[in-house]
Order: sequence, then C-alpha cells, then structure tokens
Amino acid sequence: MTAAGVTRRKQTCRYALFALVMGVIWPSSAWAWGQLGHSVIAELAQRHLNSRTLAALKELIGETSLASISNWADDYKFTEQGKGTYRWHFVDIDISHPAYGEADCPEKNNQGNCIAKGLPIAIATLKDRTKPIRERRDALRLVVHLIGDLGQPLHASCNGDDGGGNTLFVSLQAKRQDGKSYRRSSSFHSMWDDSLIELQAYSWGSYADALDGIALPPAEGGPYDEARIAAWANDTHALGIKAYQLLPAGTPAANDPAHAVELGDAYAVAVKDDLNDQMMKSASRLKAILEDVLAGP
Repeated sequence: MTAAGVTRRKQTCRYALFALVMGVIWPSSAWAWGQLGHSVIAELAQRHLNSRTLAALKELIGETSLASISNWADDYKFTEQGKGTYRWHFVDIDISHPAYGEADCPEKNNQGNCIAKGLPIAIATLKDRTKPIRERRDALRLVVHLIGDLGQPLHASCNGDDGGGNTLFVSLQAKRQDGKSYRRSSSFHSMWDDSLIELQAYSWGSYADALDGIALPPAEGGPYDEARIAAWANDTHALGIKAYQLLPAGTPAANDPAHAVELGDAYAVAVKDDLNDQMMKSASRLKAILEDVLAGP
C-alpha cells in the first residue's frame, strides 16, 4: 500500500468524543440492532445449543436466558470498569475500502480498539476456566452482545467521518409486515438498529419464531481470533457498502433532522432478506462460539 493509502486508512470514521455525543443526541444509535435484534439473535442461538453447552451455561447464569443478558454490554461500556470496551462494539471500515485493515482498529482514549480485537479477548476470557466465574460471566455477556454488533452493517462500515451513519438523518415510511403504515425519523444508523427490525414484528419473540422456521446457516469453527472476526467483519462490511449504495443519489454524509432523506418501501424491501440473513448468521456464529468454548475439550 502506498503512503497515501496508509494515511487514508488512518482517517478513521469515528472518534471517541463524537461517539459519546452521538449517544446523547441519538440514544438508540448506541444499541446495535436495538434491544429487539440482540434478543432475537441470542434467543435463536440458545434454541439450537447442544446439551453440554446448555449445562455449561447453567453453571454460569443459572436459568437466565441469553436474550435477557444480550444488551448488558451497552450499559457496561459507559461504566468506569467497562469503558475500555467502548470501541469493541464496532469497526469503522470506510465504504471506499473493500476490507478491514489494521488502521481501522486504533486504540483511543482508553476506550479499547475495535471489535476485531476486542471480541477475541472476551471469547478467550470466557473459555479460560481458571478465571473467576464473575469474570467469565461478564465475558459471556460481552460475547453474546458483540456477536450481534458484528452483524449490523453500520457497525462495520462508515462513510468518511459519519460515525457509521450517525450524522445522516433519514425518514423511513414503509409498510409493516401486518400491512400497517410505519413512519420514523432517525439517524441512518438508528434506522438499521431499530426501524428495519420494527417493520418485521412487534416483539422479538415473534421475530425469533419466524426465523426459527429456517435452518441456521453453517458457521466457521475456531480459532476465534482477530483473523476470523475480521473475516466476519468483512462479510458484514459488504452489506454495509450496499446499505449506503441503496440511498438516493446525492445523499450527503451529514445533514440535519429538518432535511432528513426520505426512504420508503423500496429501501426496506431491498434489504429485508439481508436483514434476516444477518440475524441468522449472527445466531449461528454465537452458537458455534459457545459450543466451542463452553462444551469443547
């Protein structure tokens, strides 16, 4: 890569202070897939776990469901203890780049680096049976959540300094699955977090039931290291590029709520199958990781 290319890769799309401010202005943008999506992924994974893994889970969290702990990490990252995991929730790969590079994962402001390096740390902690159970339990909560984050296209993509679609406002007007009209104005990021999922079902349980009629796709086995997580991020990034490409011609990287970009059924329909595929992939990957680290040798 040329020196200019390296410089471009170092122009990361999201800054720690910017991300914190965005979390205040657009609270839902801090929740990849929103609570609904994370719960769907966790529930689907748990339904398909083998008996040994379910037994190991019970030792860690008792009768608690994975869905009930799937959003814990979004609160944890704002605590003093968890602030070093803040940047673990995303990796900003510019849509002008085809794949993840080392420069996309900088350490900043004691908030960690990115999901490609953070998720393997959480997985290794969960697998280490010499660690205190409380530490492994927290690692489990992180793994469940971060796998969901890894499947959200705007947690693996950005357009310049837009923070993964957080500086672009859109207004989505489309038909729900039940035929009723739906309209919501939000950031582009939040539209992917929440609106597209809300179009599918009123509850995460019914959404999980609908997807559970489809066989989970196969997922790669371990090791679940940076190379493997980066490959999954690249897979998600390809959809992130598509998510931006489907926007109307001339859409800016940033605007304000008064000039939100209007999106309709055409956008929602174009990404519906991709949305479902990402949910299924994430559930399958979570299942594979948990069976490997909790029920493996």
